Amino acid sequence: METASNNEIGNVQQNNSLSGQVNNQAQTVNDIVGEAVNQPSAEEQEKERLRQILEETRIRTDTEVPEENYALSVTGMDGNETKFFVRGDIHAVKAKAKAGKTTALKVMLAALLEGAIFLLKSLIEKPRIVFFDTEQSRADTKLILQDVAKMTGLGSDVIDSQVSLHSLRRIDQEQLLPLLRQAIEDLKPDVVFIDGIVEFVASFNDEVESKQLIKDLLPLAQDNNCAIVCVLHTNKSDDDHNMRGHLGSFLTQKAATVLECKKEKGSSVITVSCSEARHKEPAEWSIMFGPDDTIVSADEQRLQIRLKQEAEKKQKQEAAKEAKREQAFQQDMRVAQTIIHKAGGSINRSELNGLWVEQTGQNRTTVTRHINALIEAGKLVENDKIITVATVPAT
Repeated sequence: METASNNEIGNVQQNNSLSGQVNNQAQTVNDIVGEAVNQPSAEEQEKERLRQILEETRIRTDTEVPEENYALSVTGMDGNETKFFVRGDIHAVKAKAKAGKTTALKVMLAALLEGAIFLLKSLIEKPRIVFFDTEQSRADTKLILQDVAKMTGLGSDVIDSQVSLHSLRRIDQEQLLPLLRQAIEDLKPDVVFIDGIVEFVASFNDEVESKQLIKDLLPLAQDNNCAIVCVLHTNKSDDDHNMRGHLGSFLTQKAATVLECKKEKGSSVITVSCSEARHKEPAEWSIMFGPDDTIVSADEQRLQIRLKQEAEKKQKQEAAKEAKREQAFQQDMRVAQTIIHKAGGSINRSELNGLWVEQTGQNRTTVTRHINALIEAGKLVENDKIITVATVPAT
């Protein structure tokens, strides 16, 4: 029996080694294939992502939500206090052009800083405020702080430490939202006023752009627990109080509170009222400029104006009713004269009543009332149930 050579033994060992490598590679491939098979598909991953969102957004009876914190309250003429401008949400102030919206913002700013002014009261201690003015000149923007100082008597150190006011009329539209994000991140404000939110979009009638802006503002307010108050003009028509374009529509839909500034007819009194509210509507309040151009309360003036307007309205309504009654009276007289004239100048009351019913379709009771009214007014004369037209004395 021959003994295997060294070469033959080496070849056998090499073959065994290659066989082991092949087996290891096959196992690795099987592992990879197995892992790939066990990996969820893109469709399953998307479903899982959606399920996670649904779980995070679900509200149950035992879900704990933070208590709502408000920035301001207003005490109405009836003494009831209502809170408004909840933090963590967006709000709106709307008005016709030059109807006093910036003046109203000055009063709200003064109330926040002073603690209370007129009918307004701050619900935040030492609030931090960011104020973006996208419409006025730098001089007019500075007037905001000057008018607040006049109303409150606060010094510049207090005002400047709590208010970050920015004149942004010359800033490009594309930079406004990034600037707002940066201001909120750095200053951590409790309240943000944007006087001229329309400048944040290229067109307030662009549906996609307008919707996106509102979607951008909502998390800004919620994540930073601040109230973002957006100011926007209403449509130009006097009878249309909707905010302008798609931007106004989306803002109205999402805003927790919408206040409207209007000037009382025939006066300089500016009244701020609530047109839409998610909860209880805050009472209206009024302001005006006093003799020294200081903003003052005008709630009593508003009350007097409303009383005068109501009296004038009632007077007009009574005058309209009287004119209508007189018109009907004259019509009745023409009917009576026509019938009596055709009868030869006089007619039995019963016959007059019947012919009147026949001509007008009115019932006998109504016609009797008309005849009596004409007799009482001296337009007709009744003598032994014979009726004639009263003669007009010669002048």
